[in-house]
Amino acid sequence: MRFAILGISHETNTFSRVPADYHQFELSDLLRGDEIVEKFQNSLYTTAGYLQAAREFGFEAVPLMWAQTGPIGTITKDAYDRISGEMLQMLRDRGPWDAVLLPNHGAAVSEEFPDMDGEFTRAVREIVGPNVPVGITLDMHSNVSKAVVANTDICIVWRTNPHLDPRPRGYRCAELIYRTAKGEIKPTQWIEMPPLVVNIVRQFTGEEPMKTIVDDSLEALGRPGILDTSVAEGYPYADVDEMGMSWIAITDNNPELAKETAVWMAERAWKHREALNTPVASIKDALESAQKRYRGPRRLGDWDEVPTDGTALIAPEAIETADGKAPKTGPIVLMDVGDNIGGGSSADSTFILAEAQKMGVKSLLQSLYDPDTVKACVAAGVGSEVTLEVGAKTDDMHGKPVRVTGNVRAIIDGDWEDFGATHGGYRFFDAGTSVRLDTTDGHTLFLNTSRTGNTSRYGMYAAGIIPEHYQIVIAKGVVSPRPAYQPIAGEVVLVNTPGVTTADLSFFTYHGRRKPLYPFEPDTDYVPGR
Repeated sequence: MRFAILGISHETNTFSRVPADYHQFELSDLLRGDEIVEKFQNSLYTTAGYLQAAREFGFEAVPLMWAQTGPIGTITKDAYDRISGEMLQMLRDRGPWDAVLLPNHGAAVSEEFPDMDGEFTRAVREIVGPNVPVGITLDMHSNVSKAVVANTDICIVWRTNPHLDPRPRGYRCAELIYRTAKGEIKPTQWIEMPPLVVNIVRQFTGEEPMKTIVDDSLEALGRPGILDTSVAEGYPYADVDEMGMSWIAITDNNPELAKETAVWMAERAWKHREALNTPVASIKDALESAQKRYRGPRRLGDWDEVPTDGTALIAPEAIETADGKAPKTGPIVLMDVGDNIGGGSSADSTFILAEAQKMGVKSLLQSLYDPDTVKACVAAGVGSEVTLEVGAKTDDMHGKPVRVTGNVRAIIDGDWEDFGATHGGYRFFDAGTSVRLDTTDGHTLFLNTSRTGNTSRYGMYAAGIIPEHYQIVIAKGVVSPRPAYQPIAGEVVLVNTPGVTTADLSFFTYHGRRKPLYPFEPDTDYVPGR
């Protein structure tokens, strides 16, 4: 049996001013054939799960092509036409197929197709016909459409955020598709899409109420006849009709049970809609609190292991408790929500850095995307003192450049490997040429020439930076940096900064979303089973 593997993975921030053109995909990932195997076979990503299933069940996995770029703006028509055109031609030319496996993200938007994943799955289905099983595994931040579910036999969503389970979820998708191809099961799916958005700051599956929502999906999975259940948190920075949460239930030829189960999960979550949209700390409050609550450095090797088996992370240990439990040591990690690199932001926001300078905060560490500043530091050389304007050069949404004076301590190529648990299961990282700059006011800046999410500490280690030794560490993200930084943190604090991924959704003007939709319209009603 021959299973094709192909897909386009993109989380599209429609408010970003950086278009996802063909060149952006070339800079990131345009992989063909064995290149896909080489990149993913030893990773924790979805495709690794597909390849593992092929080995264990004995079908032939045929990787065709995979395209991915970091979360930025809308995919251009030219990029989608060229990439999908090449992929789909491979699918036509190299058949016939016994099944198809798609490792898409699920929140892609192109200039021509607001529901790009829906269009892509439609085209795949048109090529292979109605009788060839098609499976897709999606990121938990997917805005899943009814079209995607209708065009596939199995639609599975990751269960954890940060994303530690792409591989086992990919494996499950491939397993069910294999059983479908063998004629052992006849999958039926139902997607339930209540008019509900969950704020990005409440999407950590180790904290309530999201933990309970995921637990409900696992309880529903135990029902007789249920093959799989999924919760998609949605991606609020894509201005499209399907934006928001959704629930999927899959049965063996029992459409009524699929609908009943998906509705049950969604109705239980609807009761938590207010808690799913509560605010977080301001910049000033977060910095003041961090200075008061810092309890000393954490030594290397002191922390607990981050789980790698796909289970949700345990909620962060309390800094202070009613019973007087001793607080954790280690840096206070401030999550820069408005500059969430994994959500399509610029990676060069300076709002927290500027406020820290103003307040006289010391011992602060953060990364910044700033190719011009890196170039200047490289020209000056290691050991040189430089005065530079850093950050806020991508657009006018992420602060203003901050003037710093500091010593260039290290210059590295910014290419590293992380064998630990990382958000999304990625193993290889490339921040481009990177510089460690220690400023005269007590800060350390890790300056990069590529936008790389703060999902691994090992680039900093390569530059001689030990995050465990700082009082405050700024991580540009919301949940994705947790596997890297929560194990060393005294506390993790979400900070409501401005920017293209701000937690304040009133900042954006939506044109394509559904109406009414909670919390934009607070009196929204939910009619189950539509």
